[in-house]
Amino acid sequence: MELSLADTTEADLDAVVALESDPDVSPWISPWPRERHLRAISDGDLAHLSFRCADGEAFAGFLLLAGLLNPDRSVELRRIALRTRGHGLGAQALGLALGHCFGALGARRVWLDLLPDNDRAATVYSRAGLADDGILENAHPLPDGSLAPLRLMSISAEDWRRADGSAPVA
Repeated sequence: MELSLADTTEADLDAVVALESDPDVSPWISPWPRERHLRAISDGDLAHLSFRCADGEAFAGFLLLAGLLNPDRSVELRRIALRTRGHGLGAQALGLALGHCFGALGARRVWLDLLPDNDRAATVYSRAGLADDGILENAHPLPDGSLAPLRLMSISAEDWRRADGSAPVA
């Protein structure tokens, strides 16, 4: 399946919220209510994007980027989630996301955090060239009130260009 990236619309939000509540996704993403996603669509510091199937119509997942107004051009990949998992789409979606960050957004660096035991995501990120930047202790509040560590990963525009070779770097 070939994916494309488009702005998330209000019509996509039911699919976004449903995806976040999927039992295979929700342990890794703190689900937001529909209203928060709606606000994110119009927030100038965020990019709320949807992955579409090749026909351009079918919703396949979504991406949330933060820090678009950061003068240091360091963009956070805050969320990425796909309806279909285990078929190589994660690598394709991440490639589209990084291409958008380093191309259209002119990012200097893209970073993310993830729960340390999210091995599937960490493997996809590592294969895309993101480097492990260490662990941030007691960083993520859990539903039971405890705090979990977060693993930090990032990639610079230069490293991505060397690894990918296809996108212009601002």
